Amino acid sequence: NAIMKASEDKVIWVDEKDNVLGEVTRVQAHQKGLIHRIAVVFLTNNKGEILIQLRDDGRLDHSSAGHVDPGETYLQAAERELKEELGVDKVKLKEIAHTQALGEQYKGEIRSHTFKIFSVKTEPGKINKEEVKRVYWADPKKVYEDMQKAPPDKYAGAFKVSLKTFLGLT
Repeated sequence: NAIMKASEDKVIWVDEKDNVLGEVTRVQAHQKGLIHRIAVVFLTNNKGEILIQLRDDGRLDHSSAGHVDPGETYLQAAERELKEELGVDKVKLKEIAHTQALGEQYKGEIRSHTFKIFSVKTEPGKINKEEVKRVYWADPKKVYEDMQKAPPDKYAGAFKVSLKTFLGLT
C-alpha cells in the first residue's frame, strides 16, 4: 500500500546548511515543514530541451526527482529515482547545483527541501506508469516563462526553484 509506505518512509532531516539533524518520516517532515533532502535530475537532449514529467498528482515536475533515503548520497538517490521513474540506468550524472525550496504549501503540507540538481543528456527508458503519467521534451526557457504566469498548482514547487537554478537565473 503506497500510502502506508509513504507514512513510514524515513527522510534525512537537515538544517539550512544541510547539516544532518536526524531522521524523520516523510509525513512528519511534510506536516512540520522540516527541511529534508531530495535529488533532482534534468534529462537534456541535443536541442537543449529538458524532459518534463507529468506526475500522478497532475503537476508538472523535473525529469526525475525523489527523497534521499537515510544512508544514501544525493547522487545515489538521483540514480535510483532515474531508474525507478524513467528506466534510465548506468549514465554519468553531472552535479550542477545545490539549492533549497522552503515552505511550499501543498495540500495542507509544508514542504521544505534542500536538493542537489544533476543533469544528463539521454533519452528516457521504460516509464513507471504508477508514478509518471507521461513525459515530454520542452524548451526550459519557455517552461520558466510559463511558470511566471501559471496557476500555482500547475508546477511542483521545487521544480520552480530548480529550473531557475538550472537556467542560471539565481
